[in-house]
Amino acid sequence: MTESTRTHTVLKIWCFILALALLVTGLFFTVGGAKLVTLGGSWYFVISGVFTLASAIFIFKKKTLGVWLFSLVFVGTIIWSLLDAGWEFWPLFSRLMFPAGLFAALMFTLPAIRRYQFQSNASLPAFGLGALTVLGMLIGLYQMFQPHPTVAASGQALPLVPVQADQQQSNWQHYGQDSGGSRFAALDQITRDNVHQLKEAWRFRTGDFTTGSGNGAEDQMTPLQVGNKIFLCTPHNNIFALEADSGKQLWKAEVNSKSDAWERCRGVAYFDSTQALTQPTLASATPVQAVANNTACLRRVYTNTPDGRLIAVNADTGERCKDFGVDGTIDLLKGLGEGTTAPRFEVTSAPTIAGTVIVVGSRIADNLAADMPGGVIRAYDVITGQLRWAFDPRNPDPNYVLKEGETYKRSSANSWAAMSYDPKMNTVFMPMGSSSVDVWGGNRQPLGRQPSTFGS
Repeated sequence: MTESTRTHTVLKIWCFILALALLVTGLFFTVGGAKLVTLGGSWYFVISGVFTLASAIFIFKKKTLGVWLFSLVFVGTIIWSLLDAGWEFWPLFSRLMFPAGLFAALMFTLPAIRRYQFQSNASLPAFGLGALTVLGMLIGLYQMFQPHPTVAASGQALPLVPVQADQQQSNWQHYGQDSGGSRFAALDQITRDNVHQLKEAWRFRTGDFTTGSGNGAEDQMTPLQVGNKIFLCTPHNNIFALEADSGKQLWKAEVNSKSDAWERCRGVAYFDSTQALTQPTLASATPVQAVANNTACLRRVYTNTPDGRLIAVNADTGERCKDFGVDGTIDLLKGLGEGTTAPRFEVTSAPTIAGTVIVVGSRIADNLAADMPGGVIRAYDVITGQLRWAFDPRNPDPNYVLKEGETYKRSSANSWAAMSYDPKMNTVFMPMGSSSVDVWGGNRQPLGRQPSTFGS
């Protein structure tokens, strides 16, 4: 085979691949564009799709006309994009990046096609345009990782509405502000007009650093604020109470959790037994169960740890609540069976107070093994730590109560993220993750029923 023959063979294969890409693109634009037109949308996609299909035919035949046809498409796309999106980066990026890639490929192919057709190759202008297009694409890729102004909302800005005095918020008592996780703060002293004037009032250092294990000790915590106290946790679940106005440390509760995987605490939970219980208003809801009031820990802060513990401390002093579990601690590994060392089983999201129970899920590592601990979700009495209920997603009876020596079903779906609670229904809402393993399900066990809510 001569050098010329080899070159022609490579060109034929490359033009076939390029024509196929243009064909698929043209079909997608034409069919999708026609649907868009029937809905009253732009004609751009139909027109560019038809020209792209024609370009594909001529490129398959190794004709330079295919390059010029798509060049028209690309120039038209640039004009349409500027008219349609203006100079906003993200709209322009999404409209131009893919066509630019096809245009650059055609420019780099043009000299070879011209030689094949026994024409002057015009390599300098073709390679120059192709290189310039690639440079623009590289600049676009770089700009993806740079901050860009937010797109201005159309119309006038919404008015600032003052919060009524009787509706002013005083606490941030739950991970998501309220039990439903709305994260809405009913406060109006700080607005969009003056937020840029905020200045640092105080700074507090926990002194908690990574152990150097490479497991990513990170401060991902959302603190709670009750009255003039702020409660926060460190990556190793040490709990601090600070004075809100000054940042002064009021107490510290040593936990020092250890994990061979993630080292982090995303938040704590708070319960005040002196406050009246909120009963559900939904007629069919289960009433909230009363709890013991003869406790030295009237107000409590709870943390669940990556190494499988649920701990309660006195919100006033930081001391362990001895009447909770065993000396203030519950073993979350109980009933899980073998192989619970992190990252097989961890708890990193804040626990959820639901009526008079504290609900705890877990994070089961993704794609580690087919046989993993179960993703059971459990609720414990906020005062005694007694197990009130357990939701086992893989058990045909998801509310089955374990007998001595039994374990929860293995490798079931889990709930690792923040949950929410509706006091009107006395219902917990659990976002469910997939069971192990995530991608390959060939040897996954039947999951049975997986309802996503449960009353307390």
